[in-house]
Amino acid sequence: PDIPNLKKQGISRSKSANMVNGQLIQSSTFSQYYEVSVVGNLAIPSLEVEAGQQTLRIDPFILSVSPSQEETMEAQPSNEVPVEFNGNTNQPFFIVSSDLSKPYIGQGFTLSMSFFVPESNGLALEFDQNDVQIPQLIQQMKPRNCWEENFGLTTERILKVKIKGKPFTEYRFFQASYFPLDGREIRIPSLRFRVLQVQAKSLEKTPLYFTSKALLIRPLPLPQHPLSGRVPVGNFQLIEKITTENPSTGQAIDYTASLVGDGNSILWDSKTVESDYFLDFSTRVTSTSIAPFREKMFGNKTEIIQVIPKQPGKFVLGNYFQWIYFNVKTAKFDTLRSKIVISVVGKSSDNRLSTQQSEGDLYRGIEFKDTLDVVWSRWVNWRQVVNLILLGMSSVIIYLVWKRPK
Repeated sequence: PDIPNLKKQGISRSKSANMVNGQLIQSSTFSQYYEVSVVGNLAIPSLEVEAGQQTLRIDPFILSVSPSQEETMEAQPSNEVPVEFNGNTNQPFFIVSSDLSKPYIGQGFTLSMSFFVPESNGLALEFDQNDVQIPQLIQQMKPRNCWEENFGLTTERILKVKIKGKPFTEYRFFQASYFPLDGREIRIPSLRFRVLQVQAKSLEKTPLYFTSKALLIRPLPLPQHPLSGRVPVGNFQLIEKITTENPSTGQAIDYTASLVGDGNSILWDSKTVESDYFLDFSTRVTSTSIAPFREKMFGNKTEIIQVIPKQPGKFVLGNYFQWIYFNVKTAKFDTLRSKIVISVVGKSSDNRLSTQQSEGDLYRGIEFKDTLDVVWSRWVNWRQVVNLILLGMSSVIIYLVWKRPK
């Protein structure tokens, strides 16, 4: 919705698929970003949002706005493409930039298209039909052999930044993260951006053109590995929690694992852990979402797994839960493991065999079976006894023949 004193910015979308009690529930989240133009306490009135055929009401609230702080573009790492800028000029410039020039196949890199105007600029400029011009430029620059996750900028995002200590106003028109699907080079062509220069006296408007430099993105191949192309590529961390680390046998507890990082989280496999003699597992909820965070697109794969201990003792969940991914920092395949250890108290909760149980439970209690308690099979065992008697008689005959006088 339109809000007084707030300017609409980008929209981000995220999708999730949740398994709740064996049923798949899909949901979509839309986030509208706003830019605040004034400082102080703003009274946001009651708002209405239409969702399908329903009208949802948002209660009024107070928004406290503090003065902004200028962002500073610091020195970029060697593997990132810096903003090309001549510190001796006061002229505006148009640029298409990427945070990475050599990402790995499957690793996300972020493309941005911006127009920078120095605060010392003496030209009177106006945008010229950006609603038509910008979509055309976006179509020219979009790489084809990549998975795209768009930041959803619906209007220019205005930022106050510093480049090499020089204050600029950045008008960001487009931003998206791309994940290369193969090792082919990605060529971003040079783009021509048009603005109008307004003459001070006559107010006559003349077109002024700014040209961006072409970009070349060279995806790096992954090392040879059976899981190449099948697991996420990026920087990830495991955020986990459990309802209690000291359960009793038979007590159901929930283990929540969230895999968060800047890689494509849709490649995470759902964790299906087989139950064993000690612990019983069943997945309750699975959700996947991806949304922009600062200058990156971050994914979140969360699973809630029910754990029922069946035997007392200490159990390391890292023996059951591992997630493999390609770590771009170490340039190696890496594994995230659970660090939770549960201490189970109580008595063994073994049950008698039931035909309702899964086949994995058919062997429950087999460790208590006496291996010497073998049912006597007359035919098999008497045949073995006869074979032993015949073998003994043959040995005696051979011995007597060998010992007889010559």
